[in-house]
Amino acid sequence: MLIRKARLTDAKALAKLVYSLSHFYLQKETDQLPDWFIKPMTEKAFNARLMSDNYTNLLCEVDSKIVAYVSMRAGTHLHHLFVSEEHKGKGIARHLWNTIMTQCPSNEYSLRSSIYAVPMFEKFGFEISGDIAEKESIQFQPMSITIEETESE
Repeated sequence: MLIRKARLTDAKALAKLVYSLSHFYLQKETDQLPDWFIKPMTEKAFNARLMSDNYTNLLCEVDSKIVAYVSMRAGTHLHHLFVSEEHKGKGIARHLWNTIMTQCPSNEYSLRSSIYAVPMFEKFGFEISGDIAEKESIQFQPMSITIEETESE
């Protein structure tokens, strides 16, 4: 397993990975993904994020294949954290989360989780910070975490 900074040459594979998992945001699996939700998942949108100084983007490769992706916006908002279905449950999401926190140190982080991923983020220490939001069959849960600084002895 290799964690590395995402590059422009990864944009197409990242777009494919995230799009393949986007159905987890749907209220019902049979619903259609709305255009406003798909637009940020295009290769062009990934290129823009990968070139932006406002985002920190890391990915995980297994056997030279991209299997997970994490993106932090403005150093404190977890924009994306996706792990391919065949690699879920292997600790990759936690490893990516811990790695990006070291690259974007802060005492507070926020995110908008799919309802499906709420239990995972709760295991990471996130707490629900607002009501479930819904727009055109897309649901997400606002969450946040405060990292307590440990005092050195």
